[in-house]
Amino acid sequence: MLNYYSDKLSADGLRRCYELATPRVKEYLEAEIDYVCQKIRFGDRILELGCGYGRIIPQLAAKSGLIVGIDTSYLSIKHGRNVIKNANHCHLLVMNALQLGFPDRTFDRVICIQNGISAFHVDSRILIREAVRVTRPGGSVIFSSYA
Repeated sequence: MLNYYSDKLSADGLRRCYELATPRVKEYLEAEIDYVCQKIRFGDRILELGCGYGRIIPQLAAKSGLIVGIDTSYLSIKHGRNVIKNANHCHLLVMNALQLGFPDRTFDRVICIQNGISAFHVDSRILIREAVRVTRPGGSVIFSSYA
């Protein structure tokens, strides 16, 4: 079965989509990132689901303690490791968001933005349940989806 994001829209293809976005779309995407950055407290442990090539991780990393980005696309993660190579508190892993390899209550913030829920094409209840599982009490889970 073809995985659209892993096989067709990963690494450079995904990067090009963001580069070709209209000014209005870019403005919206930046506003979404700004919103998330306002929710991060200094030193937070952050997990980004569906991080792609790590495009927003440098912005999130400015305040975070540890940030882990996961994606199912090996090519995106490989490309992303170059994007974050100078940030030793940032890590990118190939992982399925429905079966996170982290203990319960590991992260302060779990983030899945820029069409997160829709882009996964999975049972959103399982995705959300797994995100909540790895979020510590008092932490937050931030999802977005476009209509």
